[in-house]
Amino acid sequence: MNDLDAADPNIQTAILEALAEGLSAAVLLYDRNDLVVFASQQIASITRVQPRLLVPGTRIRDLLAAMYDAGIRLVADTHNYRRALNREDWVAEQIAGLWKERSESLERPGPDRWLSVVKRRLPSGYGVCVIKDVSEQKKREEQWRLDTERVQVTEEVLDNLPFPISVKDRNATFVAVNKANCDFLDLPADAILGHKGSDINSRAFEDRLAPINQHVYETGDPIQLPEHITRPDGSTALTIVHKYRIGKPGRYYLVTVKQDVSSVVAGVRTDLSQQSSEWVSGFVPIDMTRSAVSSSAVDPLSAVAGAKILVVSRFADTVAEAIDVLSRQAADVSAAADAEELTLFLQLAAEADVRIDIVVIDARMPAELKQIAEAYGVTALRVEEGTFGPGLPVRIATELRKPVDEIILPPIDEPSFAPVSKDDSIDVLVAEDNEVNQIVFSQIIEGLGYSYVLATDGEEAVRLWREHSPRLVLMDVTLPKLTGFEASAAIRALEDGVQAVPIIAVLPQAFDRDREACIEAGMNDVILKPISPEALDAVFQRYLLSDEDEIAAEAWPVS
Repeated sequence: MNDLDAADPNIQTAILEALAEGLSAAVLLYDRNDLVVFASQQIASITRVQPRLLVPGTRIRDLLAAMYDAGIRLVADTHNYRRALNREDWVAEQIAGLWKERSESLERPGPDRWLSVVKRRLPSGYGVCVIKDVSEQKKREEQWRLDTERVQVTEEVLDNLPFPISVKDRNATFVAVNKANCDFLDLPADAILGHKGSDINSRAFEDRLAPINQHVYETGDPIQLPEHITRPDGSTALTIVHKYRIGKPGRYYLVTVKQDVSSVVAGVRTDLSQQSSEWVSGFVPIDMTRSAVSSSAVDPLSAVAGAKILVVSRFADTVAEAIDVLSRQAADVSAAADAEELTLFLQLAAEADVRIDIVVIDARMPAELKQIAEAYGVTALRVEEGTFGPGLPVRIATELRKPVDEIILPPIDEPSFAPVSKDDSIDVLVAEDNEVNQIVFSQIIEGLGYSYVLATDGEEAVRLWREHSPRLVLMDVTLPKLTGFEASAAIRALEDGVQAVPIIAVLPQAFDRDREACIEAGMNDVILKPISPEALDAVFQRYLLSDEDEIAAEAWPVS
């Protein structure tokens, strides 16, 4: 300390301030007489005392008393931060602590505040106290502890459920199983976790389930399947298998729950056998094997077998993949590359009295292809890029099973689409399927003085865009029929050099992945729900205010 004593006071203070800044902590230096030698700037914010008490020569006793009066009660008792001590006892306790050769403590001056306090008394008699606010670190540790406890409770609940439960990641690898599932398979958890279903089940069984699992993972549509499963010990069980998706975009997981209904079905059969022959003859028991499904009532892929399917895509690899996957399911598959080929194919089929069951359209193709197919009375399904793989047959089967109202269509030589009338143009097209949100949009847009029209699904959004040529589109991304991404991509594909309409994505939450998907789909900007008048007004000011409006706004400022 002799060199420090001999140094220029200004240099000494600058060095100590730099030290405190480097430590991101408050530094207090005091001599053998318990007088302040140096107090860094952070001391004032932590102790809440007057700066006049932080100058060299101030008695530590007076500084501590001022801290006590300001409400700072450093007590090394993290469980009882309000431990009661009167002013004199507290000051005496702190001064005694300053004379310890070395001490470290985590002190809690408030319910949500923690301070790390390190004290040293040097052989020369000088002492140093370093105080660091570690509240954020402690909060993170506390949150981590609570999260860990919550995970442990969740695992305990899952392990005690009587239903076998398993979770797979995007690579179809098991990442979680409960005890019931281990007992069901007669395998320890280590033999399941980190493995794929093909490592445990037969190849035929996995080949049948793979497209079903892929469909649930990609679409989020839950599926229930009755399964007659043979356990490793040779016993059999009739189960209802529930499959559904959890997680967030980019981190989806596939959950499978097996519900053993053997005893229930057996009880139903017994009850039915005691009824009249009329009831017994009406009972059809479920009879399924592990390797195959024979009944169309329970096989999700049976509707694909023999179906006449037309795939429309200008991408040869996509067409090849779709034909390969569907042909394995015994489907009759053909392909068209554009709207002209699609129209010609449907015309020839109609003339030859050949029914096309479904048209599968690459979502990267223009939206009008779906309208062409439906104009000929054929079901059309738009499929996103990357989903022409194993899950495609399940999607098609699901679509084919939907009830369809019988519609008598007049003879059509060739579908045509009238050009958009510029007289019908509006300011804003709102694509939103939620009725409450529709009301909110309507009230805000009317209040801001703009004209608008509402679309309740993606297909209607594309149609209304064609009819009204809006100056701006507000596009909810979770629309039925066509998602907001698909509808935006369709609009961009149909613009054909016309000045692009601003499309603003409306997201329920701000994930970077969703923002990137919006830009890739051709959208210009993003706003978040819940919608506020200020947010919409800012969007309209940016995209709808013309040069004349800006000049007028500058010439007639609003007071």
